[in-house]
Formats: sequence, structure tokens, C-alpha cells
Amino acid sequence: MSEVVAAWPECRAAIVRGVAHYNDLDLLRAFQQQPEVARYFISLFCRYCSWVDGVIAQQVPPAQQAACREQVWLRLYSRLQRLDADSLLGGDPEPTLKFWLAEQTRELVQSLGGTAMQAVAKQSQPHLSPALACYLTSGLETLPGDMRFILLLRDCFGWSPAQIAAQLKADGYFLAPEDVDAIVVSARQILFQYLPADVRTLYLASKP
Repeated sequence: MSEVVAAWPECRAAIVRGVAHYNDLDLLRAFQQQPEVARYFISLFCRYCSWVDGVIAQQVPPAQQAACREQVWLRLYSRLQRLDADSLLGGDPEPTLKFWLAEQTRELVQSLGGTAMQAVAKQSQPHLSPALACYLTSGLETLPGDMRFILLLRDCFGWSPAQIAAQLKADGYFLAPEDVDAIVVSARQILFQYLPADVRTLYLASKP
């Protein structure tokens, strides 16, 4: 299997290396039982990110692989939360997630489809760690809809407060640009506090 290797800095962090001796099932169970502790999922991500990249590379053109990687891991994150760890046992003395991940990745790539991936690729941030994207996406889902909408326009699409205010006005909502700024600041603070301490330490230690 050809592999497109993505080296993510968090994989070298001490809090991730500290659980690297866990086997796959122990990491999976710890992730499921302690979702507020991110190191277990991130360790699984680091263990298999190159493997998943290799599966993606077999099916997806190079220009779309970064966007596909993020979308696949967002969905693997949810599926791993629900996966019955005992289903992986099967008599194997050292059961791993490798083949489950390969099967799931192939299925997800097919379900995403080429046309959809082309649209996603235009909006993707290839240098954003997929592991961080999983936690950010989960955090965004906890924000009120209007606050999430404004934050996404500002931080994902790069709209200015004036542009957001103008769009909201066209939709019948009246906010001054400074009000938009205040909402963005509040949304970032709420999102930051929602993120697990591990995530804040690994990725956002320099943020307010």
C-alpha cells in the first residue's frame, strides 16, 4: 500500500507519547470512557494517520487528499466513539484497529464522492491537524446556531465584521460590526473552554 505520510507535531508531544504503550483496545476503551481526555484519541490518530492516508491515496487524487483526510477523520472520530471494542477481539491475541480503519476509510471515501470532495477541497485547511478538527467540530456543535454561523464566517471564510453585519442585515438581522466582533470574541472563549485540557495544551497553549 502506498502511503502519503503526514507528520503531525502533536504525535511527538509528551502527553501523547505517554500513552503510546497502550494497545489499540486500551486506547479505544479509554477514549470512549473518558471523552474529556483527548490524548487517547490523539494517540490512535497518530498511530494510524499514515495508514489511513495510504488508504485514501489509493482512491483519491492528490489535490483532494488533504480535504478527504479531514472529512474521513471527522467521521472516524464519531464511529470510534460508538464502536464495540469487543467486536475486534475475534481470537486475536493482539487485536488492532488497522483493518477496521481501512474498511471504514474505504467506505467513507466512496460515500463522500468526487463532486462533494471537490467542493470541500476548496474550503479545507490542509495544515490543520485532523485530530484538532475533530475536537473543534465537536465544540462548534455546542454553540448556539447564530453564534456558530458568525464564528464560521469570521474564522473559516475570513469575512470581516462589516461583511458579516451586511449579510445579517440582508437576512433581516441588524448588528453593528462592533457587535459582530463581540460575538466572535465570546464564541471563541466558549469554544476554548469546551475543548479538553489536552487539546488546549497541545494546540492552543499560546491562545488567550
